[in-house]
Amino acid sequence: MDPGPSNRDLISGSSPHEVALSPRRREKCPAAGVSLDDVQLDDSRLDQASEIALLFSQYLHSRSQGHVARVIDEQLLGRTRSEARREEIDAVERALLDGDFGSVEALIAQPGLLRPQTQKAFLYMCYRQQFLEHVENRESQKAFNLLQKRLKPLEHYQPVPYDFYNLAYLTSASTVHDAPGFRDWAGAAPERERLVGMWRELTEGDGLTDVEKVEVPPNRLVTLLRQAASWQVQVAKRRGRRPWTVSSLLEDYHISALPTRLSRLVVGHAANIKCVAFLHSDGELAVSGSSDATLRVFSTSTGELQTALRGHTSRVWDCAASLSGRFVASASGDGTVRLWDAGDGVCKSVMSGDGGDVYSVRWRPGREDQVVSASYDKILRSWDVEVGRQLRTFSGHGQSTLCVAFDPTGNVIASGSKDKHIRLWDAVGGVCVQTMAACLGEITSVDFDHEGKYLLAGCKDNSNRLWDLRMQRNLYRYTGHQNTSKNLIRCGFALDSSIIVGGSEDGMVYLWEREGAGTTETAHRPTSILQPNGSDPPRSGGHGWRRRIEIFASVLSPREVRSTPASVGSGANVRPLRVLEAHGSGAVFDVRWCAGGMVSAGEDGAVGVWDVDEEENNEEGEGGA
Repeated sequence: MDPGPSNRDLISGSSPHEVALSPRRREKCPAAGVSLDDVQLDDSRLDQASEIALLFSQYLHSRSQGHVARVIDEQLLGRTRSEARREEIDAVERALLDGDFGSVEALIAQPGLLRPQTQKAFLYMCYRQQFLEHVENRESQKAFNLLQKRLKPLEHYQPVPYDFYNLAYLTSASTVHDAPGFRDWAGAAPERERLVGMWRELTEGDGLTDVEKVEVPPNRLVTLLRQAASWQVQVAKRRGRRPWTVSSLLEDYHISALPTRLSRLVVGHAANIKCVAFLHSDGELAVSGSSDATLRVFSTSTGELQTALRGHTSRVWDCAASLSGRFVASASGDGTVRLWDAGDGVCKSVMSGDGGDVYSVRWRPGREDQVVSASYDKILRSWDVEVGRQLRTFSGHGQSTLCVAFDPTGNVIASGSKDKHIRLWDAVGGVCVQTMAACLGEITSVDFDHEGKYLLAGCKDNSNRLWDLRMQRNLYRYTGHQNTSKNLIRCGFALDSSIIVGGSEDGMVYLWEREGAGTTETAHRPTSILQPNGSDPPRSGGHGWRRRIEIFASVLSPREVRSTPASVGSGANVRPLRVLEAHGSGAVFDVRWCAGGMVSAGEDGAVGVWDVDEEENNEEGEGGA
């Protein structure tokens, strides 16, 4: 979709290379900078329901969907143009006969029934009738108020000269017939009938024309949608490469931009940096944990130190920020998990499980009082951080647990271990409900996608693996980086889980497309689910068998139920989408993405802050395809 060069020149604020418009060009292009709030549809002249129905009817006819279009023509358009209008006219007649003049005022104010001037003239006649009835009923105060508030503003719509003068005279008269102009007034009921007759004359023959007589320009609906999309492209911050393709009409146009420019290296730590995390969704603040036993909260836009968190006595392996960004949890080689106030750097609580090094820590989604940690002693621990109390343990791994993650609901925990196994746990029951054992190396990181249906694992076999948790299948192996030594190299999701980002021992930051751009093999071996005793599950009711295992797992203790391993294929190999030169020397241990920005933790003691290369993006947007 290409709005054309003239449209691109009018883009306001979308590029640092804005085109200055002369006053003459601005006169010719009044739509530049117009917001949706500046555009109003004229309800007094625009019959939106009918016109929208006509657009859809024409579109369906052009797509050989005449049977559906006829339903719109007969049911929707027919009702909109005749039945609905007839009902509105009849409603006014009933209100006039009942003397319900308040309803009459509301009904005839609806757009499309009368032209504005005719509407006001008829309103005068309705107020006039109401006034005369007040006089006949000797309700002089009501009559006087109606004369001042309703009839006086419409005085110039009186049907005959001196009509308003005669009405004013009646405010001091005893009967309606005292005024010369109303000596032939027949009474409330006959005069209401006469008013109904006047209403029928006004509305008779003033209806809309038949559907077939309304001319609709060819492809009008598609043209309107293209115009709307063109406006969205113009106001988009990043437009991408021409021609601009709109993939969905259900959401506004946007283009996902990858952070590929290293804007700065933030220094300050005295040793290598093991972990990084963003504090807020806007990506303005981040925290880093280092082998110098400290954490530092810094600004990603300036690199300025905000707060230093000191208290650990050994290296910081991992850190995570709470949902609000107010608190930071850290895992350390001193065997503790600490809770910090990110604002003032005060340590709120210290949690120790006597399990040796704590390699990973994560917050429970939606909660700021619970975290889970992974330790050297093979055990996961759930903590109440407000009181520093251990809530539950998760045991089952054969060697040290290196990483842990919650799914988006907070009900499932994933863990990775040196035993090359990934386990899924019931966060409430504390039991293992699934084991994945197809990895050839230690598991150094785990991360759920934003829907909780897929799990990404970083492995010490030079691969990151994507698992489909519903099918219990290893879909892809993201390769090209290095992860085999004693380091904990982590990876994670980015851009609504469409991109995989990760570190490497070669000092680079790697990016892969989740759905397998650069795939080198596509064969998958079918999943085989085994019972705890190693035999095949029943051929019928397999899903029910699986469900029963999960239900039992939720009520029995960890030692009463064995987890169910899943044996899967190795998945399709995926080459990197981008390889970004980062810290120059040493490994990149951790990479995190947030709000179009990215940070990386380096062995060189610096945090790399990455952002979108706007110059490169603008060149793509302005250049030809």
